[in-house]
Amino acid sequence: MESEQLIKAFTATVQASLHGLESLEPVLQREQRGLTGNDPVHLEQVVKEKLALLKQLEHSVLARDRLQRAAGLAEGMEAGGRLVEALKHPQLAADWATMTALVQHVARLNDQNGQLALQGQRATRTALGILTGRDEKEDTYSTLRRRTGGVASYSLGKV
Repeated sequence: MESEQLIKAFTATVQASLHGLESLEPVLQREQRGLTGNDPVHLEQVVKEKLALLKQLEHSVLARDRLQRAAGLAEGMEAGGRLVEALKHPQLAADWATMTALVQHVARLNDQNGQLALQGQRATRTALGILTGRDEKEDTYSTLRRRTGGVASYSLGKV
């Protein structure tokens, strides 16, 4: 692929990623508020929106990885940075720098949200353990219906 074509195509994928990340950031902030709030319906809507944005963002990442492979480089951000340096295109370099900073910021927000979700799950597990007398080691949300002694065997009305 010609250098100019590669620059145009790679710039398009970076721009698409920037747009996706800029759209994702406020959704992650709303998710964070939802995780600390008391409106599970709102949280569920925000999570659906987040997943839809991540699917859209995936397209630009996959396209960027294909272009990197076509240029003889590996996939991923590190190799993408090397490609940007090799292309020596000032606007692409500026967009890449903006995108990588936003990637780091969005990743931090997502990690924080994951921690909040884990804390909520632990609190729920503890509360269920107190209410039902069930061992706290059991996972609140996974595989309980498939085991004997799961949620169906407890009645909060009998506690």
